[in-house]
Amino acid sequence: MWPFTRRPEVPPARDVVDRLDDLEDDVKHINRRFTRLQQQVTRWSREYDEDLNDEDVDEPDDDILDQIREARKRSG
Repeated sequence: MWPFTRRPEVPPARDVVDRLDDLEDDVKHINRRFTRLQQQVTRWSREYDEDLNDEDVDEPDDDILDQIREARKRSG
């Protein structure tokens, strides 16, 4: 008995142009998603910064925010 099995048939190669078109479409899609993500992070950071600048926002036991405010006051 032969101990090895036959290799499965290899599917025919796709056309290189089709593959490149698919890759270009994928890159465009990823760039669009990344742009949306950047915009969302920018919005969140602006909201967060506005909350930090608000002097009325004093949360109890928030040492990190107190340290950030003190550092901002010292720096300018």
